[in-house]
Amino acid sequence: MNPLKSILRALFRLLKSVVLLPQNIRVALQRRQDQVAVNEREAERLDRIRNPSKYLGKP
Repeated sequence: MNPLKSILRALFRLLKSVVLLPQNIRVALQRRQDQVAVNEREAERLDRIRNPSKYLGKP
């Protein structure tokens, strides 16, 4: 009985991971997009600090 239970648990975990795969991919892509946006804002912020004359009169 115990080996059968282990096999069923493994199959259940496999099915669960297959079902959750699209959601995990979507979350990973969203996190990547968020990180790219943060990196762009940070690059502009650092550029404004390093070269303030380029941004005179700009918000």
